[in-house]
Amino acid sequence: MACTILIFWVLSCECHFFIQTIMNAKAAKKLFKRYLKNECTPEEIALLDRFLESYQDKEVFLSEFKNGEGLKKDVWLKIESRIASSKSKGFNLYGFFKYAAIFIGVLGLVLLFDYLGQAERTDLIMDDDAIVIKTGDNATKQILLGGKETITDANGNLLASQNDNQLVYHQRELDELVYNEIIIPKGKTFQVVLSDGTLVHLNAGSSLKYPVSFSPSEERKVFLEGEAYFEVFKDDEHRFTVVADKMEVQVLGTHFNVSSYQNETAYTVLAEGSVALSLMDGGDRPIILKPGQKAALEGEAVKVSQVDVKDYMDWRSGSLTFKNEPFSTIVKKIERRYNVTVENTYKELDSIRFRGTFGNETIEDLLNTFKESAGFEYEISTNKILIKKP
Repeated sequence: MACTILIFWVLSCECHFFIQTIMNAKAAKKLFKRYLKNECTPEEIALLDRFLESYQDKEVFLSEFKNGEGLKKDVWLKIESRIASSKSKGFNLYGFFKYAAIFIGVLGLVLLFDYLGQAERTDLIMDDDAIVIKTGDNATKQILLGGKETITDANGNLLASQNDNQLVYHQRELDELVYNEIIIPKGKTFQVVLSDGTLVHLNAGSSLKYPVSFSPSEERKVFLEGEAYFEVFKDDEHRFTVVADKMEVQVLGTHFNVSSYQNETAYTVLAEGSVALSLMDGGDRPIILKPGQKAALEGEAVKVSQVDVKDYMDWRSGSLTFKNEPFSTIVKKIERRYNVTVENTYKELDSIRFRGTFGNETIEDLLNTFKESAGFEYEISTNKILIKKP
């Protein structure tokens, strides 16, 4: 009997841990929306049911759907009755084996989806706060800040190791270039040490594609979307190139910042050393930048100006700096920094320019500071901010 109880406890804990791990509130909300559209499989419904049974703030979780998703009264009553029923029931042996079977079945489905590369189904277990690594064998791996994960190839060979908020790649000899891509969610920053020793600081909402090991006979080339600060390991024989938007930034060893967010002006700022910037269409001769200079892509031309480098590097330490920037540009930075969506119905604000630096302020503190200067009202609902006239 003692043995039986021990086995139950282990399996029960594993099942509960598995549910809580892959079904955080954000993932559960996605699944619940599919449930309301009658798109869930029986296994998914059981998984959601198990989540609601174990989730402590289930009423808060469901409250936003009660009004926001247009639930019919009879459907809502049915859901509430299931919650009440789960509270009153004790341990049920049949229920335990049912959920143990679900645990095994769902685990099998997760492995199968990963093997087949069906990205449209992985939203059941994707963590919106996780950093995503796309490997050369079309696999996807999630890592969390402060973790100790490893990245391996299809044969199990170690490619990289995570140390807290940094992923370090190891130099290996490969027959051909194999690329990884790292995707940083909004609200997070992260560091990658490439196989040559180059340190890359990645800003929120950015992605970087890079070889897991650079070729000894070719230049070092990476592809950036978003913003990153590069501390390039000096190698006189192998030029380092960053491809961002329509620009190519070429160096041997230096420190510089590159920004190329979608629908925003792409630019690079040089902190030390020198870089050569050229356009992808191969037009004019490369532009050589000196420390303290910024090169911005404006249409088909490049504008060079002298700037305070610190204003473009502060994001690495968690600061948010605005220097005479229009509110329409500031909104995009706020969205990335705080992982929110901002809807501005007070259009007169868009052209007003602001300057200032914020550290660890909450989103409310930041908005209140702008509110004192510009005189607007705002509402916060979950991850959405509505700005309107006073």
